Amino acid sequence: MIIAALSVLTVCGSFWDYAIATALYLGQQPTDNFFGVLFAFIGVIPTFVGWSFLGASILYLSKKRDLSIAKRRWLTALSVLLFVLSFFYFCNTLFMVNESAFPVHWAIAYPIGIAVIFAAAVLGYKLSKASDNPNLLRSVLFLTLVSLVTMLIIMLTKEIMNRPRFRWVMETGNPEFFRNWWQSGKDIKDALGSGVVSDDFASFPSGHSAYAMFAIFLFPAFADYLPKWQKYRGLLFICGVVWWALTALSRLTVGAHYLTDVCIAALVTVLVYEAATWIKYGIQKKREKTKN
Repeated sequence: MIIAALSVLTVCGSFWDYAIATALYLGQQPTDNFFGVLFAFIGVIPTFVGWSFLGASILYLSKKRDLSIAKRRWLTALSVLLFVLSFFYFCNTLFMVNESAFPVHWAIAYPIGIAVIFAAAVLGYKLSKASDNPNLLRSVLFLTLVSLVTMLIIMLTKEIMNRPRFRWVMETGNPEFFRNWWQSGKDIKDALGSGVVSDDFASFPSGHSAYAMFAIFLFPAFADYLPKWQKYRGLLFICGVVWWALTALSRLTVGAHYLTDVCIAALVTVLVYEAATWIKYGIQKKREKTKN
């Protein structure tokens, strides 16, 4: 259902990306578009803060399980990586997001970021300690893998495509600078030379949308920690979808992305999850056949 809906929206965007972006653009100032400025920051919270939560879970569960020293070291290193990523992306997003429109001094952004990240880590550690789910470590590692692979794909694709952001095209007043999602904007970037701001050519795909879509997997995962929440798994999934939709819409209203940017980015997250699931079950079947 999600894949089908995103595919249909991608097709629509492939024909009417520029027109849709023009209709939804509200500006980058809080006075004109507080919704867009707000979600430019909070839209990525599920992933960026989630890394700290997952890192703490891995740290506790790896100590609880009877694992080899080598495996514990690898898992501890993974936990540290997640804490570092959580700190770097969350704090810097709070510090830099729409800096000209809604500046947050680093002296405020970083302490707030550290406090939020620490709280997420404590929550992840305590819920892991209270859980009696024997498969929880596998579930946490699975979610971690999906988020990291998604991030890598998004970052590499941005570097390859160099698609100009809609607001930059608007600022230049030259619609000919518009590029479809399958077209590279490297020719424009190279032609402009040293005067280019790299972020102006980071439209495709939308990192915010990819990270926000991770909420459809992260929110329901709370049911793996708390058995009583199993009955709310469907509702948590819907909350994740709504979160993504609000974040994706906000990115269009500030002119940061086109419809295809947000939809294809979300598709990347979902397809990475599906691919990882397929590989996981394939490995499990092979193990079962080997035992039999």
